[in-house]
Amino acid sequence: MKQKLLLCTLLIASFIVFIGVAEPLEKGSFLDSYSSLLAARKTQFYGISLNALTNFRALPGKIEAESYDAMSGVNTENTSDTGGGLNVGWIEMNDWMDYNVNVPTAGIYTLKFRLATGQPDGKLELRSSTGVVLGTLNVPQSGGWQGWTTVNMIATLPAGDQILRVFAKQGAWNFNWFEVAAARAVPAKIEAESYDLASDVKPETTSDTGGGEDVGWIDDNDWMDYNVRVPFNGSYKFNFRVARSYGGDGKIQIKTASGTVLSTVTVSPTGGWQTWATVSGTCNLTAGDQIIRINALLGGWNFNWFEVISLTPPPTQSTITFAALPDKTVGDAPFNLVATSNNTQTPITFASSNPSIVSVSNSTGSWKATVVAAGTANITASQAGNSNYTAAANVVRTQVIQAAPITPPPSTTGTLGTKITIDPKRWYQLNNITYGMDGLFDGVTNVVVNTGYGKILENFDAYYPLLPGEQFNLKGVKFYDGEGTMTDKPMTLSVITDQWQRIPVATFTGQEYNNWVGPDPNRQATGDAKFLLNTPITNARYLVINAWWGYPTEIELYGSYTPPTNPVTPAPLKSIKLKDVMHINAFEWDVEDAQSSLVDESKLTALKTFTGIRHYMDWEKLESTEGGYTFNPTHSGSWNYDLLYERLKAEGVEVLACLKTIPPWLQATYPDGERDSENVPVRFGKDFSSPLSYIEQAKVAFQYIGRYGYNPNVDPSLMKVNSAQRWNGDGINTVKIGLGYIKYIECDNERDKWWKGRKGYQTAYEYAANLSAFYDGHKNTMGPGVGVKNADPNVKVVMAGLAGATTGADYVRAMVEWCRQYRGYKADGSVNLCWDVINYHLYSDNANSLQSGTSTRGAAPEVAITADVAKGYVQMAYQYVKDMPVWMSEAGYDVNQGSPLKAIAIGNKSVLQTQADWILRTSLLYARSGVEKVFLYQVYDDYAPSPGQFASMGLINTDKTRKPAGDFIYQTKKAFGEFVYKQTLSNNPIVDRYELNGKSAYMLVVPDEIGRTASYTLDLGTATQAKVYTPKAGSNAMDMQLVSTTQGKLTMTVTETPVFVTSADVVVDNGGSARVGVDKNLGSAESTQLHNAIKVYPNPTVDYISIDLQNENENKLEVKLFSATLGTLHKEINIDKNEAAFTGKIDVSSLPTGVYILEIKQGNDRAFRKIIKMK
Repeated sequence: MKQKLLLCTLLIASFIVFIGVAEPLEKGSFLDSYSSLLAARKTQFYGISLNALTNFRALPGKIEAESYDAMSGVNTENTSDTGGGLNVGWIEMNDWMDYNVNVPTAGIYTLKFRLATGQPDGKLELRSSTGVVLGTLNVPQSGGWQGWTTVNMIATLPAGDQILRVFAKQGAWNFNWFEVAAARAVPAKIEAESYDLASDVKPETTSDTGGGEDVGWIDDNDWMDYNVRVPFNGSYKFNFRVARSYGGDGKIQIKTASGTVLSTVTVSPTGGWQTWATVSGTCNLTAGDQIIRINALLGGWNFNWFEVISLTPPPTQSTITFAALPDKTVGDAPFNLVATSNNTQTPITFASSNPSIVSVSNSTGSWKATVVAAGTANITASQAGNSNYTAAANVVRTQVIQAAPITPPPSTTGTLGTKITIDPKRWYQLNNITYGMDGLFDGVTNVVVNTGYGKILENFDAYYPLLPGEQFNLKGVKFYDGEGTMTDKPMTLSVITDQWQRIPVATFTGQEYNNWVGPDPNRQATGDAKFLLNTPITNARYLVINAWWGYPTEIELYGSYTPPTNPVTPAPLKSIKLKDVMHINAFEWDVEDAQSSLVDESKLTALKTFTGIRHYMDWEKLESTEGGYTFNPTHSGSWNYDLLYERLKAEGVEVLACLKTIPPWLQATYPDGERDSENVPVRFGKDFSSPLSYIEQAKVAFQYIGRYGYNPNVDPSLMKVNSAQRWNGDGINTVKIGLGYIKYIECDNERDKWWKGRKGYQTAYEYAANLSAFYDGHKNTMGPGVGVKNADPNVKVVMAGLAGATTGADYVRAMVEWCRQYRGYKADGSVNLCWDVINYHLYSDNANSLQSGTSTRGAAPEVAITADVAKGYVQMAYQYVKDMPVWMSEAGYDVNQGSPLKAIAIGNKSVLQTQADWILRTSLLYARSGVEKVFLYQVYDDYAPSPGQFASMGLINTDKTRKPAGDFIYQTKKAFGEFVYKQTLSNNPIVDRYELNGKSAYMLVVPDEIGRTASYTLDLGTATQAKVYTPKAGSNAMDMQLVSTTQGKLTMTVTETPVFVTSADVVVDNGGSARVGVDKNLGSAESTQLHNAIKVYPNPTVDYISIDLQNENENKLEVKLFSATLGTLHKEINIDKNEAAFTGKIDVSSLPTGVYILEIKQGNDRAFRKIIKMK
């Protein structure tokens, strides 16, 4: 093996401090999610700000390997490859090279790597600026260190400056250059041999017209991938130039990257391998970059080229007419904004460049502009495109706002009154803020007030709601002018009256230094007259601060004050069942087999470790084409949701359906570079603050709950499915109503996604508008077939889990205030809210980073802010929303030691053991804090070798056995899941008491992460003996010790692993034993024996199948035969088995050809066989 000659390379870098909000790393699909992470703004790369880096080379283009901007462990040498120069060599495992690049537009790119090696097993990874793997390729043996070959990779890249790392996952290869190519534009003719990736096919010289090469040696299931850019949604014709020599037909499938078949084309014999003919097929394509796979369903043909032709006329260019705007004066009434367009199919929207001068909104159904202050703002008219029109060019008009006539200073008769006390914690800000507004009201005048960096909205409001019975008689305002001036972007203080009028009362511009100033920066006055309002305010409902970036260092309000009628009281303790804090996040492929879409029994058994699942469900699965709803099978991914939910319900696994992301047809309304599945769920250009903008999402929610909810009386005329077959034998969707599988649905995921930029972030008011549509069609104003409650009033709507956990309680309070304004009150006087459950996410770490990646490791939950945040949510829910349930739907720890959320080895405990301790302690903490359901993250690792956060958090191994954390959860749920939390007897060590049927169980744990122990004496009353249960890795049951007490007292040494204690008379379900061997099904040995003992033949078959079974189990056999594609039951037979050996036959001669599933059940054991029926 080639050895390193360069023993050590020292790379010295100048690290520049970067101040900003670090970006959380998305969960789920790493390629799709991480690749777009940098699109919104600059980020940090291994501690260096991208803003500090230079020499960003433009892509597409070719980059020499030796021109890296940073590296680790490699060296250069002369190359004998074409073109000469240098190559990079001495590449060993974990070496890397970084390249600063600029990507012009977000999209899918093909990367060609020039590599050489004489060794096997080389592996190259392309990584993003966050360390996430964008693509992997195996380095083929090429004949030596200078035997060069080109290997392709496809990766999704965001737009803008970024760093690409070429990482040696396995070394021993040389590297000369790499080239990045954008997707090829279609319609166009594409040579077959120009594929971007392919299976085992080979080019050869062609004798077809035009010469060149064709692709041959195409066998069944071979494929070729082509990276293309489609200009607009529509129907497209594919012409294939093919040749086939012998009898029978070949089959071409046009597939998407996800495996969806778009069209199938028959290749008939042409008379020879070089006798060419053209065959055609049509399909619908969505706009944007995508991978088109040409798949040989049946091979045995040669392939020269294919041509893509649009059958849909190209869209017409939209053109906006927007007249100049006349000047306005402060105090003028709101006015209509009017523009026209040749495109009457998509709305024209308006935006203001300076909302502190003039704001715009269409919350009333028509666009209006509201005068706020004197100055100038640009009003921009925009219009998105659709399938018939392209987006219009923006039209910008200048709006001038003249100052109002000068009002004489108010009379100084009387005084300012007394200082009004403000509770700074009551303010909520409509932006992704980091800090509260405490600094404005703390009495400190020499400290600059800052609410955070990296805000999504440049200009935003903060609200201070008055409580019931609370009254202000506001006479005067004082601002302390510290550092900075902001005459062009002032801070304003307004009130919203009991008539919902917003009245500006004070403006701060920072024109005086270290001095108290009043509400009017232009007023020349002294004494109280300097601070008096022009008109006292007596009917305020809210205070509102509008700010850009600057604030005074202190604000004081004066007048008279009446306190609220109902003082705040602490939230009462809640009785939480332990099993309710032991749910898991899961995907459909964690239950069903990806090939057959049938339930994988071993996966289902593993999933029953947990009480229930949060089903991460992409909208695209339900509605891959607009208005075409599919469930069984879904037309994206071909999943069988009916079967999925039916089995989960039958097995007692509760489901929270999380409807997330936007489908490709909705993404296609956005311009290139703006398309992202995690955009706000509206068409491009729609107003985020209007419920009507979210009608598409509210419609799919109605269809989903109409099918899977419990209401059998949904109007059938409102229920719709796409009943089209995608291919012969494809399942047909039919309308079903009230199946009774789903009780909870979550409206999207982490809608406070500040790291996605404005296109992915919703303020609390905007998300409340979103929820109002989703919940009940905004109080049934959006037409029939819209909203969850209109399908089933009893299904609970769960708000999207908030990523910004520490400010999330304020976010929810702001949502309540939106509902107060726009949904009003119920008959009982409570606010008419549009969600039923509060929900947030929190990953405990040593920096309280809120998923931002700035921590260095995870932290034990009691050491982090976890309990304080939980109690804050529960108290807020009790105070503001009538004790609404609070859930926590994401928490976990990675085991990969490169992750900023990793569990760590402590003392003699491994990383996996610490993960188990912290996971169980997390669930117990939330039960103690009053959080009613907890969903851990997640069933399986995304990609355990990745150091990215969330990648190695799985609690189940790939072989379906449990990790220690899964064992701890399973054992606790089984033994103590029905017990209810009652009280905490001690905080250090923590001692919790639970209760079931009048009997107590106790949990004891040291709330630390250093291997500490503590002594505690537990009082068990009159009990003479106690049972001590300790969770045990690799077992179905906890270890149990029976110990004697001393007059009912039990003195214990408590560790950082929770233990449970009961008196000896308390019976819990701690049955079972340690798992035997590597039982991948988590089941009994009998289950495996049944699977192995069953013999089914012949297969394939024409007329019958025989079943042979020999075992000692004399339970009867229950045999079912059903279609693998449709799920239709064809045969159901019960057979008595009285002897060890059994043989039987099943007649299948009358069944149509196809694939069938044979299920054989004996007692609690099952075996499955796939049967192929032939003619």
